[in-house]
Amino acid sequence: MDGAQLDVGPEGAWVEVAECGRAHPAVLARAGLDGTWSGLALGLGLDRMLMLRKGIPDIRLLREAAPAVAAQMTDLAPYRPVSALPPVRRDLSIAVDAHDRAEDLGDRVRDALGEDAGVVEAVEIRQETPYAGLPPQARARLGVRPDQKNLLVRLVLRPLDRTLSDAEANVLRDRAYAALHQGSAHEWTTP
Repeated sequence: MDGAQLDVGPEGAWVEVAECGRAHPAVLARAGLDGTWSGLALGLGLDRMLMLRKGIPDIRLLREAAPAVAAQMTDLAPYRPVSALPPVRRDLSIAVDAHDRAEDLGDRVRDALGEDAGVVEAVEIRQETPYAGLPPQARARLGVRPDQKNLLVRLVLRPLDRTLSDAEANVLRDRAYAALHQGSAHEWTTP
């Protein structure tokens, strides 16, 4: 194939999205078409168009198996960079109102962390126990009321540029705990 290509790109960077050109006469002859035929060959780079749409910097990310990357390939929302550094996990046992929804927890944590919210990779509910299912010692430790439930929540923290120290992770954990826990008793990790 001889021909040209159509390139587009953000901020002056060119990205090939469509290769095109005239089909070589020998290719057409092998297809059983005599020399009176001509053709146009065109290939659309859908991968590259997706990269442009989502702001993905490296085509290899489109086939990345890491859950934090793969989950972002299911829609057209802008790509959020993912750190290759190890995450820091903190588990929280909290009391919340019985009607609280899982979707709200992540928003409450991110709101509480403000400018530090970018380090939150995930807020996951690991277990849910209604008041009636809690032993008396757990009810007292949490300060949970009969109209509340207990959630075991895993907070996954991972900045893009470094690994958090235990002390830094504990401060963020306490801020998240303060935003989520609605019981009358509290358990802090930092003095």
